[in-house]
Amino acid sequence: MKKRFLLAASMVLLFSMVKAQGLHYGVKADLNLFQLDGQGIQSHYNFGGRLGVYANYDFNKQWGIQPELLYAQENTRRDNDFSERYIHNSNPTASKNVKLSYLTLPLLLRYNINRKFTINAGPQYSFLVYENDDLLTYNKNAFKRSDFGVAAGATMTFDILHIYARYVLGLTNVNDIDDRYPWKTRQAQIGIDIDIK
Repeated sequence: MKKRFLLAASMVLLFSMVKAQGLHYGVKADLNLFQLDGQGIQSHYNFGGRLGVYANYDFNKQWGIQPELLYAQENTRRDNDFSERYIHNSNPTASKNVKLSYLTLPLLLRYNINRKFTINAGPQYSFLVYENDDLLTYNKNAFKRSDFGVAAGATMTFDILHIYARYVLGLTNVNDIDDRYPWKTRQAQIGIDIDIK
């Protein structure tokens, strides 16, 4: 229910902003360094990527809002001790590679330092739409569907082109196997936005 409400609220906000004069929207892509911290998983950054759309609306010269809708492909790896930690339901012949695909909704507050530099911060909700792993027996899911986090970063503007860097700290335990070992996500991103309007 919460997921549907958040998605509906984001879409209403995006569509209502489309009619506004100070609205800008466009497409974006970034390189996403993804890390999953937790027992049984290798805790180091792996390359992934994100593609999507964004809109931003400034209320005045300093403050604005920026919702985004992104498709993210993330990669992580099973650690050598995975079967020892999850004895009862681990798949001993599981592949080391894990691929996760998320639909991600950041809702960022913008602070414009000047025309060139902007600071962004706000909540981010991610919904797991695809999980490619065989970590557990009987095709059980190892990862929870929802991941909530906080994002912060900065953007540099060159006319219609924007270059940004962002860090996202996951607050949700995404381990769906049991509650003994929490798994939490971390992401570092660098990318570009291009204004369509």
